[in-house]
Amino acid sequence: MTNAVIVGAGANGEVYNSYLREAGVQVAGFLDDTEAKQGTSVCGVPVLGKTELIETLSGIDALYAPLGNNRARVEFHTRARRAGLKTPNYIHPSVVISPDVVIGEGVYIKPGSLVQPHVVIDDDVMIAMNVSISHHSHLCAGVFLASGTIVGAKLTIEQCAYVGLGVTIVSDKARTIGEDALIGAGSVVLADVEPRTVVAGVPARVLRRI
Repeated sequence: MTNAVIVGAGANGEVYNSYLREAGVQVAGFLDDTEAKQGTSVCGVPVLGKTELIETLSGIDALYAPLGNNRARVEFHTRARRAGLKTPNYIHPSVVISPDVVIGEGVYIKPGSLVQPHVVIDDDVMIAMNVSISHHSHLCAGVFLASGTIVGAKLTIEQCAYVGLGVTIVSDKARTIGEDALIGAGSVVLADVEPRTVVAGVPARVLRRI
């Protein structure tokens, strides 16, 4: 049985603690940098300390970092791997994934999502509930797709892009969502989004550069 820690003792950490326990993973504790959480417990699971402990944990096999901050999630997973810890995938049993989908490690997929054939999902991607990913699309490392996202076919979403709640990306209009781009909730994307750009609206328009 895997003995794991979860980075982040907030709401996402609580949710993934429940999911992992249902999956038979033994959660030994949380790591969290919030001062007020030191020495406390969350859902009966102790906060073991701050994330500085990643490199010195003993008796721990795996680390989960289900954080909405893409760069932080990638950073914690990278540190864990360098320290010799596993960063396993968590994919809810209700998720429908075609057999030929390629999935990296440190990937999280919440209930009700659908992944069509010939999709590639790189390391450290986080997919929320009821997301639909059409065929031949590529989610690069560290991407986040919020609940209700619809990703059209043959799309590439580049590293650490963040796609908000209920976004639709129309594949005959767009081909690439750039690195670190942010798409606001409810948007309909009808064109490529440049790296480090915030877009929103129906159709989505550029609001600012990051």
